[in-house]
Amino acid sequence: MTGSRRQIVGSRGMLETQTAPNPGGKWAFVFLWLFTMADFGRPEDIFRIPFHFQLIFGTAAALAYLAALISGRVRLLWSRELILVLLLTVWFTLGVPFAYWRTESFEMLLHVWFKTVLGFFLLSQTLTTVDRVRKLLWAIILSELIVTCVSIALSGRAELRVGDRVAGVSAGLLTWNYFGIAVAQICPYLGALYVCRRSPVRTGLLLSTFAALMWMLVLTASRGGFLNVVVSIILSYWFVMRGSARGRIAYVVVLLCVFLSIAGAPGVFFARVQTIWNGSERGLSKVASAAEQSTQGRIFLLGRAIKYTLEYPIFGVGLGNFVNINGAELRRPDAWYATHNTFTQISSEAGIPALVFFLFLLATVVGRMKKVSERLPSDPANDELRLLARATLVSTVSVAFGWFFANLAYDLYSYYSAAIAVGLWAVARQCATARELRPESPRLLRPMARLHGLRHKASF
Repeated sequence: MTGSRRQIVGSRGMLETQTAPNPGGKWAFVFLWLFTMADFGRPEDIFRIPFHFQLIFGTAAALAYLAALISGRVRLLWSRELILVLLLTVWFTLGVPFAYWRTESFEMLLHVWFKTVLGFFLLSQTLTTVDRVRKLLWAIILSELIVTCVSIALSGRAELRVGDRVAGVSAGLLTWNYFGIAVAQICPYLGALYVCRRSPVRTGLLLSTFAALMWMLVLTASRGGFLNVVVSIILSYWFVMRGSARGRIAYVVVLLCVFLSIAGAPGVFFARVQTIWNGSERGLSKVASAAEQSTQGRIFLLGRAIKYTLEYPIFGVGLGNFVNINGAELRRPDAWYATHNTFTQISSEAGIPALVFFLFLLATVVGRMKKVSERLPSDPANDELRLLARATLVSTVSVAFGWFFANLAYDLYSYYSAAIAVGLWAVARQCATARELRPESPRLLRPMARLHGLRHKASF
């Protein structure tokens, strides 16, 4: 993380040396913020226009960052998370020649994964302050609020419904289990921002967003999505909200929103959810029977994914090739589906080494956010950073839970929490460095103080 040293007056009137962050890459972050709004909100789906907002803003962000890098206004920031993503990229690329259908694998690598890598790279390079992390979160929140409200308003349209279930106006995260993952991902951040910010306008936006997301969730009638959100809400209370009276009060409002959403949910929601604990009793209804068939189908696909993982343990069958090889071998209608599980998607399509890299990435994010939330010095100035670290920990675990119900191995949505974790870890190290450089002890005791500071820094 780039930084500059400046002199400030301490509490005792002494000059203190502090490492001040030098964010840099302002325009790269601005375009990345707009890209995030477009990526989650997908205005082209709302307005039905062939205009690629993500491509425009993403390209502008990349060019702006490149210009800042060449001019020296920013420097390349390496992180363990970025290295693991690059290792995944190398492994995916090496596996293309060994894919069942090389053209499909190459197109998935080029048109999906490379975009994800570029987005993750730019996020990890520009999220260098808590303020930027907060602004990025608001971009996600506002875009989800808009697209969810539009979907609810248009939920009566036939093209947005499959039976009694509502798919949503967006082809992005507003589809079945994917929407539940999106809600689970943002829930802890809603709680963290609510606890940190006391503005009535922001509070109203946060509560309105959660209420809209919960109502849309019951309209999708997704069992996996519902379970995912329940897990996220429980973890959000334990790690984010229970530490403050404001958070505990908000949690009561959250539970009220959940109760009202469930109470007013359509019948298809209850018919599908009951199969979670009552799956063995078939024939209860047509909807329940379809839900039970869906469960059995996913168990079947899970077994097939494990089979291909064991048969092709090094490079897998190729990116995006599970559907092709499974359908071609079985020649059954129920075989032409994706794995519906992110972990087996990676292991079957890219091999066990790729799964290992992916799990290391997950463990790195969880471990580092746990350290930041627990070891950051007790200081009111660090409260927001600590709270956001806890929210990122919960968000990452919640998304990982959702990965058991959806295949999102190559989509950028799965890596937003990891990118935020990179930024928060860099800020935490910056705080540790600033603490180390602050001479709070008499001159003869400063060597000992520096030693204590070095030990503290090593803990990060």
